[in-house]
Amino acid sequence: MLAVFDLDGTLLNGDSTALWLWRRVRRSPARLAVTLLVTPIALPMVILPFTRRLGASVFLWIATAGLCEKRLRESFETFADEIRAGCQDGGSPLDWRCGGLEALDEHLRGGDRVVIVTAAPVLLAQALVEPLGRPVTVLGTTLKRYAGGWVADVHCRNQQKCRALAEAGHGAHWAYAYTDSLDDLPMLRAADRPVIVKGGEAAARRLSRAGLRNGRSLAW
Repeated sequence: MLAVFDLDGTLLNGDSTALWLWRRVRRSPARLAVTLLVTPIALPMVILPFTRRLGASVFLWIATAGLCEKRLRESFETFADEIRAGCQDGGSPLDWRCGGLEALDEHLRGGDRVVIVTAAPVLLAQALVEPLGRPVTVLGTTLKRYAGGWVADVHCRNQQKCRALAEAGHGAHWAYAYTDSLDDLPMLRAADRPVIVKGGEAAARRLSRAGLRNGRSLAW
């Protein structure tokens, strides 16, 4: 059986891309100044689904202008190392959710295939997931060069997550899907056992509104 997991807000307790971007731009006065200048325009674009890819690309380009692919990968790997070190000493603003990792490990012990599919850049997600040492597949947003920086190419969110899974050979239907957001509704609807990773009445209402059969909520 196949178990599909979202990353940010599901397995991680925050937004990995936003934190990586912030750490990149704050280390450069020029990048920080440009980011602050465009934020009033670009941030609303990130919030709205139909302009999210463009808005995210604006911030990505500012953070990566001047980076070749090798240096881009190194930036993601350095960030992952910093997060891992921070988790070990309790000082990281981004950490793995214990309940999420327990659920993932339970599927692996049961012989299920596990795929993490995320809107984060796939290279960033791979850098974060690889040190866990779990035999999982990671899918995510692909990047492309543009005017000396990097922007989102295929934004892996909403229905595109299902397309990414199909293109990777996982079909159009899976046994389990875990996410914290109804932006992943197509992924949830394709699962026999869809799970919203937020407990309480709000999560129950979300499941009811979405009409998810066999849907349940978990708090971890």
